[in-house]
Amino acid sequence: MKSLTIHTLIITVFFFTIPTSFASPPRLEDVYSQCTTDFKPSNPNFPIQNFTYTQQDPSFLTILNNYVRNLRYFNNTTRKPVAIIAAADVTHIQATITCAKRLSLQLRIRSGGHDYDGMSYLSTVEFVVLDMFNLRSIEFDPKLDTAWVQSGATLGEIYYGVANKSNDLRGFPAGICPGLGAGGHFSDAKIVDAKGRVLDRSSMGEDLFWALRGGGAASFCVVLAWKIKLVPVPGKVTVFNVETVGNRGGVNTTELVLKWQEIADKIDNNLFIRLTLSTSNKTVKASFMGMFLGDSTKLLETMNTDFPALGLNKTECLEMKWIESVLFWLSIPPGTAPTSVMLNRIPQKQIYLKRKSDYVQKPISRTGLDAIFKVLLENENVTMAWNPYGGRMSEIPSTETAFPHRAGNMFKIQYAANWLVQGEAVANECLSQTERVFEAMSPYVSKNPREAFLNYRDVDIGTSLNSTYEEGKVYGVKYFKNNFERLVKVKSRVDPDNFFRYEQSIPVLSTYNRNSQTTQNMEKLLVISLLLILNSVATSQPVTDPVAFLRCLERQPTDPASPNSAVAYIPTNSSFTTAALGCARELSLQVRIRSGGHDFEGLSYTSTVPFFVLDMFSFRTVDVNLTDGTAWVDAGVTTGELYYRIAEKSNVLGFPAGLCTTLGVGGHFSGGGYGTMMRKYGLSVDNVVGSGIVDSNGNIFTDRVSMGEDRFWAIRGGGAASFGVVLGYKIRLVTVPEKVTVFNVRRTVAEGGVDLIMKWQSFAHSTDRNLFVRLTLTLVNGTKPGEKMALASFIGMYLGGSDKTFNVMNRDFPELKLKRTDCTEMRWIESVVFWAGYPIGTPISVLLNRTVTTKAFHKRKSDYVKRPISRTGLGLILKKLVEVENVRMFFNPYGGRMGEIPSSRTPFPHRAGNLYKIEYLVSWSEAGEDVEKNQLARAREMYEFMSPYVSKNPREAFFNYRDLDIGSSVNSTYEEGKVYGVKYFKDNFERLVDIKTLIDAENFWKNEQGIPVRR
Repeated sequence: MKSLTIHTLIITVFFFTIPTSFASPPRLEDVYSQCTTDFKPSNPNFPIQNFTYTQQDPSFLTILNNYVRNLRYFNNTTRKPVAIIAAADVTHIQATITCAKRLSLQLRIRSGGHDYDGMSYLSTVEFVVLDMFNLRSIEFDPKLDTAWVQSGATLGEIYYGVANKSNDLRGFPAGICPGLGAGGHFSDAKIVDAKGRVLDRSSMGEDLFWALRGGGAASFCVVLAWKIKLVPVPGKVTVFNVETVGNRGGVNTTELVLKWQEIADKIDNNLFIRLTLSTSNKTVKASFMGMFLGDSTKLLETMNTDFPALGLNKTECLEMKWIESVLFWLSIPPGTAPTSVMLNRIPQKQIYLKRKSDYVQKPISRTGLDAIFKVLLENENVTMAWNPYGGRMSEIPSTETAFPHRAGNMFKIQYAANWLVQGEAVANECLSQTERVFEAMSPYVSKNPREAFLNYRDVDIGTSLNSTYEEGKVYGVKYFKNNFERLVKVKSRVDPDNFFRYEQSIPVLSTYNRNSQTTQNMEKLLVISLLLILNSVATSQPVTDPVAFLRCLERQPTDPASPNSAVAYIPTNSSFTTAALGCARELSLQVRIRSGGHDFEGLSYTSTVPFFVLDMFSFRTVDVNLTDGTAWVDAGVTTGELYYRIAEKSNVLGFPAGLCTTLGVGGHFSGGGYGTMMRKYGLSVDNVVGSGIVDSNGNIFTDRVSMGEDRFWAIRGGGAASFGVVLGYKIRLVTVPEKVTVFNVRRTVAEGGVDLIMKWQSFAHSTDRNLFVRLTLTLVNGTKPGEKMALASFIGMYLGGSDKTFNVMNRDFPELKLKRTDCTEMRWIESVVFWAGYPIGTPISVLLNRTVTTKAFHKRKSDYVKRPISRTGLGLILKKLVEVENVRMFFNPYGGRMGEIPSSRTPFPHRAGNLYKIEYLVSWSEAGEDVEKNQLARAREMYEFMSPYVSKNPREAFFNYRDLDIGSSVNSTYEEGKVYGVKYFKDNFERLVDIKTLIDAENFWKNEQGIPVRR
C-alpha cells in the first residue's frame, strides 16, 4: 500500500467526519478555504472569504496573472496555487500562515510580482499565494522625514505620494521600475512571523531586522510594512541619454567605455551614469544614461572635467523635477505622459524574460572590451546594463545590512534578454544566448564567489531541492558573501521549522531543521539531559529531572517575539535569562554563565553539582556611536567581533582589550581585561562606563544608575558571575593613529638573551606609554644534539609610525638592535590580527571567527613582579625552564597609565608598584589522566620555583587567568573565599564581600572561586 501524503490524510479525516451524502472527499482548496474562514481572530469588516480566490473562482486567473511579470512562468502547464489570499487585514496574513502550516502547504508572498524567476507565484509543490496588493497605504510623518509604507505599495505609488506630499522636496532611493512592490526594498519593519505574531523592530530583535534588509524577507516572515527614511531632492534635476554607435565625436565606443570605467564610480556623488550595451545593425551601441541632482550648468561643469570624451552638450540635457525623472528612466519621452501614469499597477505589456547579474571589481581592458563586444554581436538578444557603484555605496560596511556588495565594486552588470514570441525553441535560444554572454564575462567579474544580486533572482546559480544548508550555501554565498552564515543563524533561530522556504531561500542549520515543536523540545531536552548526566557521572550527585526544567521554562513569562533557541539554554533576550534563573531557583540548580568559554578552569561550563549553562552567544550586538565615542557591546560578543565592528566605523578608534580574539567580552571585561594598549589607556574595565545586568530575582538593571555604583564597581574586575548575568557593557572608545608599528625580535641565550632580558626589565614599564613590548620565554633546539635552550622573543607595538618606533627603541632599548626591516606598519585593526598569531596580511575578517580552530588541554597560572630579577636569578629561571620543558612564560609590562589609576578604582588591584605580570602556560594534545598529571606537575613546579622572585603576602594572581590551585570554595564560606580572594583582589576583596552580601545574601551566584557572603 502506498503511503498517504499529509494532504490525503487531512482530506480523509474530513471525509469520515462529514455527512455520508457526500460522494467524494472535499478538494484541498475547499479544506484550505474553510480553515482560513474558521480562523480566529478575524476582522468582521474584512471577512477573509471575500479576499480568497481558488481555482474554481472566475477571477482566479485574472488575479494571478495581474502581477505575473515573466510569461515564462504563466502557461497551461505551470502549477497553479491552491488559493490566492489578497490580504486586506493582518488577520488574513495570520490565517494564511496558520492554515498553510496546518495543511503542509508552501507559502509564496507576492508584493509586486517582479521576482524574475517567478518565485513569488510559482512552486513545484502544493502552495498558496499571499498577495499583498490590497495592503498599500503610505503614511507620512508630519515633518516628511519618514513614511510607513505597506508592502503592497509599488515604487511608483511611493514616488508619486512622496513628491506630491512634499511639494517635490523629498524623494526616495529605490528601483527604476515603478511597478516594483515595496515589500522587496526598504527598512524598519512590521512583520508577521511563522507563529502568526505581529512584531516591530523592537520586538523582533536587531538580528532579524538586519536580515530583512537585503537578505530576502520571504525567508523569514511576511513583511506588513516598512518605515522608510525620505531624502531631500533639489527642485531641479538634469537628465541625459547619449547613444553612440561606432564612435562619437571621433572617439570610438571602446574608448568611451574605458573612460566610463575610470570615472563612473568616482565622479560626484550627485551624478549617476548608467551604461547600457546592446547591438544595432551588427554594431555595438553604448547608451550613457545619466541623472544629476542639480541643474544643467553644474552637470556640464562636472562632465567637462571628469568625462570630456563623451562631449555632452547643453542641448542633450533636460532639466525637470525629480518625480518627472522617474518617467525618463522608463524611457517615456518628457511631456508625453503625466506623472500619475506611475500609479498604474498592472503592466501594460507582459513579456518573456531572463535576468542575470555580475559585479566588476577591476577595470576591463581594451582587449577585454573588444572580446565582450564580439560576444554581444554573436548574441543579439542580450543587453547589458552597467550600474556604477562608489560614493555612499563604498562607505557603508558590507555587514551593515545583509546586502554585501559595497566597497571594492566598480559596477554591477545586469544581463537582460526579452522576447515576445512564445514557444520552447525561442525560449531555449534566448536563454542560451544569455548563458553564453554570462560565461564569456567570467574572466572580467568577481570570483570566489562570483557574486550576484538577489533582486535579479537567477536560479541558474543554484537552487535548493531538499532545503539543506549545503544546497543553500551554493547560491547563498553568491548573493550574500560572508553575510550568508549570519543569515543562516538568524533563520535557524526565528524559523527553525523552515516554514518560509522556496527554491532560493535561506536554509536552516541541519540541527534546527525539524518538522515539529516536539522535536525541537526533545533536542533541547537531550542537551540539558547530557549536561546533567555528565555531571552525575563525574560527581555521583542525584540528577535533577531535565523534563522538570523544560516544563519550568515553558511556564515562565517571556517575550514572545524572541523564541528561545533549541539548544542547552541559549537566551535570545533578557526575558529568557530571567526565565532560566527562575527555574534554577525553583529546581535548586546552579547556574554557569558562558560568554566565550575562555575560563581557564572551565568554571563557565562545569560544576561539581547539578547545574545548567546559560550560554550568552546569542547576545551579539555591537552598537558603535561615533558621535560620543562610545559603543554598547553585548556580553556574547567576542573581542574579535568588537574590534572588527569598531574598525568598520572608524580607522582612528579602538579599544584596549585582549589579544585572543575569541574571548567573550562578558567574562573578559568582568575580570579586568588587558591588552597591548594597557600602558596607554589602562584595562578594558578602566574604559567601561555603563552596563546592564540581571540579578538573582530576575530584576533587569539596564544602566549604571539603576544597578547602583557598588554593583557597577564590583562587575568591573571582580568577576560579574558572582553578582548576576551581565547583558552587556557600554564602553568608551579610545583614539588610535592611522598607522601603528609592530615587530618581533628573537634572541636565544647564546645570542645574548640574558642581557636583553635584564635590560627589558628596566625598560619595558618605564618607556614611552605608546610602546608595549611583551617578552616571551620558550624553548628551542640548541647547538648540540638533544640540547634545549631558552629563546626570548620581544614582541612589540608602537602607536605610531616606524620612524618614531625606531627612535624610541634606539633611545630606550638600543641593546635589542632593532632594525627598520624588523618593523611593519599597519592599521591598528590589522595589528589585532598580528597579535592573535595570524600571519601579516591575513584578512581582518578572520576576527569574526568565534570558534577556536585548534583545541588542546592546558593550564594557566599567573604572578606579578615588583622588583627586577637579578642576573643570577634569571640564569636559574632559564635553567629551570629547560628542565621542566613544556612551560612557556609570557611577561607583560605594566607602568604608564596602569601605574596612575588607583588600586581601588575598580576591583582589579594590580596597579602601581608592578613591573610586569607573568603568565605560565602549559599545553598538551594527548588525552589521559597520567599525561594530565605530568603536565600539571610541570606547571606547578615552575610556579613554585618562581616564588622568590614574585609578589608576596599575598602572592598576587590575575583573575582572568583563573587558577584553582590557589584556593577554591567547597562550602561557599568566607574563610574559603578569602584564601583566593586576597590573591586576586588584595584589599578590594573585603568590599566585594560587602557588596555580595548586600545584593545576594543567599549566595545564589556561586562557583568554586566566587565571592563569598559574610555569615
